[in-house]
Amino acid sequence: MNPDSHLPLNLPLLRFLLGLSDLGLRVALVILVLSVCFAFYYLFQVVFKRYLFNRDHSSYAGYIYNAMGVVFSLVFAFITVLVWQNYNGVNDAVTKEASNLNNIYRLYSAFPPAIDKAGKAAIRDYTHSVIEEDWPLLSKDEFSIDSYRKFLKIESDIVRFQPQTAGEINAHQQMLRLITDSAELRRSRVYNAKFALDPPAWVGLVSSALVFLFFSCLFEMRSREIHSVLILFLGLTIVGVLYFLVLYIHPFLGPMAIQPTPFQNLLNVTWAVP
Repeated sequence: MNPDSHLPLNLPLLRFLLGLSDLGLRVALVILVLSVCFAFYYLFQVVFKRYLFNRDHSSYAGYIYNAMGVVFSLVFAFITVLVWQNYNGVNDAVTKEASNLNNIYRLYSAFPPAIDKAGKAAIRDYTHSVIEEDWPLLSKDEFSIDSYRKFLKIESDIVRFQPQTAGEINAHQQMLRLITDSAELRRSRVYNAKFALDPPAWVGLVSSALVFLFFSCLFEMRSREIHSVLILFLGLTIVGVLYFLVLYIHPFLGPMAIQPTPFQNLLNVTWAVP
């Protein structure tokens, strides 16, 4: 199921890049960006030579070039903050969600043995479902309906339970708070399992980078070799910018994808010993 199907966020090229290894992603970005850089360079240095800035224009054009670099840096910094905050927010939500499940699991010990056993079994089953069913779908901006139904069943059982003793009442109140928080954390995990930037933000970033590159190719220099080297370094700088951005653009896709480690630790370590 798609949690946010009304947003047209199908970006095949970006998904292809994030499907590569870390090294593969770097190489692909270098090839892609440098190809665009030198295509622009050839286009203006060879085909449209009459539009180049000559020595009379270079001084003023240099001031504009520096200003464009500052503007591009500001655009990138703003977008980077958005991406980083989204990635950290989802990562924190995953950790807190697993912690809440563990607290609920432990609180079942305050109830009669039959309820304790059934409740813990349901939570373990749900945790397995999160790891095996939910997680593979998060990279596709989807989630498992079966996993969600199991969560709703746990939530319903907690809400309908009638505590008898003071200890059960106290444990039940804490469980109600924790299951409510868990629902919000699960919702945060599911609905933030998508690209952190909408298409308009991508258009702004890519267009500003292309304009910056476009402008850098319009200078007329005595040595084309030196100009080519300068374009090479500019291209590699843009690669570094895009690499960091692409690496964290989707919290559940790519070399830095968030893993279900907190949930796996619950099953393999925390709950392995009664």
